[in-house]
Amino acid sequence: MGFLSWYYSLPGLLVLAAQVFFAVHAIRQGKPFWLFILFFFTGLGTLVYLFAEYLPSVRAGGSFRSAGRKIAHRLNPAAEVRRLEDEVALSNTVNNRMALADAYLNAGRGDDAVALLRTCMQGVHEDDPRVLGAIARACHATGRLDEAREAMDRLKRQGTMLTASVQLLDARIAEDSGDLDGALRAYGILSRGAAGEEARCRYALLLKRVGRDAEAYTVFEEMLRHARVSSGHYRREEKEWLDVARRELKNRPAAAQ
Repeated sequence: MGFLSWYYSLPGLLVLAAQVFFAVHAIRQGKPFWLFILFFFTGLGTLVYLFAEYLPSVRAGGSFRSAGRKIAHRLNPAAEVRRLEDEVALSNTVNNRMALADAYLNAGRGDDAVALLRTCMQGVHEDDPRVLGAIARACHATGRLDEAREAMDRLKRQGTMLTASVQLLDARIAEDSGDLDGALRAYGILSRGAAGEEARCRYALLLKRVGRDAEAYTVFEEMLRHARVSSGHYRREEKEWLDVARRELKNRPAAAQ
């Protein structure tokens, strides 16, 4: 009765609310395995999830302001470029230059993005992982694969932990550079722990490309199986990749079924 009394007290209800909130977050992130930890370990599980998953995802996702900027990029990239050019003119910081480089890239001005990012590699920012990752992304987007590979290799030599998005970029650079074995290894590692479906989908497509059809179709099936037990929000977020999986399975030769 002591435990039940606590659970229905104000602190207990707050913990329960946190558990439910984090449970929904875990499902939307495609990580339902956290549900056992959240509800079996009660308060401890909630704290672990807060620091291991929720806060990093908030930092990675950025603020409402950054989300608004992403929308502005899509709706009127030229206007967003002008606004950020004014910001750089007023305050020529590395952060402002990186934001402007991102806007250049979204506006189809990849060469300008790369050139601007290279000006950020000075002083304490010479080996800044954010700058190196941004250069690798901009070079990859503009087809400058050797420069993208060089920036990525330099980033990996630092020994810093790479985010999932940077690991995915690394795999894509390897694939587009013709290093299919390296790309398969990178996609394979990502596909086992990725929150979304892009890495799994690209892995399956590459498996199919190198003639490993049975493995590819297994991955496509796992994608759809995972989607069926995930939230509607997750399925909407991953629709592009799930549609690819459905199309590939629909067009699978009878001999491969």
